[in-house]
Amino acid sequence: MKWCCGLLLSCLVLPASAYERIASLNLCLDQLLLNWVAPEKIASVTWLSANDQYRRAPLPGHVYLNRGQAEELLHLRPDLVLVGQYGGGRAAARLQALGVQVVRIPDAHNLEQLEQQLHQLQQVLGPLPRLQAQRRRLRQLLDRTAVDTSSRNRPGALILSANNITYGDGMLEHQLLQQAGFANLAAEQGIHQLGRVSLEQVIAAQPELLVFYGGDSAFALAHLASRHPVLRPYIDSGRIYTLPAELGYCPALVAVEVLRQLEEKRKTLGE
Repeated sequence: MKWCCGLLLSCLVLPASAYERIASLNLCLDQLLLNWVAPEKIASVTWLSANDQYRRAPLPGHVYLNRGQAEELLHLRPDLVLVGQYGGGRAAARLQALGVQVVRIPDAHNLEQLEQQLHQLQQVLGPLPRLQAQRRRLRQLLDRTAVDTSSRNRPGALILSANNITYGDGMLEHQLLQQAGFANLAAEQGIHQLGRVSLEQVIAAQPELLVFYGGDSAFALAHLASRHPVLRPYIDSGRIYTLPAELGYCPALVAVEVLRQLEEKRKTLGE
């Protein structure tokens, strides 16, 4: 089944601009609404978006925090409910059976899917300025980045996350490194999707850029590796980059900026 078939469209009888009470049953879609849609049009987002760990935009006081139950949304009388690829299925089906407009937006696991996701969001929500700008920036970056993914003449990069998890091929993070002009050393070592590397393996790989996931705000014992003395030369010389946590749960918010910053980082390594 094609990826676009994951979009549950039950005949959008209203023009996108006519939606006045929009609700979300998905954390990422919460953030996209809060960042891109006029506050007065947002009726409800999930309770997770009240957490500072996830929220990246102001939460208007009138917005109801739902826990994914159809009954709690019915009294809000939404004219559009957005639901993600996973979760919220029972509530979505119930709401749809009761005549509520429900649209399922699939997750994006690579840049091509991300572009399609933004396109589908625009179809549903209309020509929102910030959404249009994000689509345009993504297209411009993809058009001008190198398509040659061979490792020849590319600086090596390695992602190091909590518990020494690294990211190989088949992941959005891998694709961002490639598009920015890096060779992902984890993928070259045969790691597919997620794997684990020791600090000894990190040093042996001799990456020119060490990429961390998250930062001090998410500090835990699992992140102690990033402060290991063996890695200090990378930190002291600026040969590090930190991926924002949002990339893991809502890449539409940050993937464009991450790709731009990685391109800039690659340029500085050559100076």
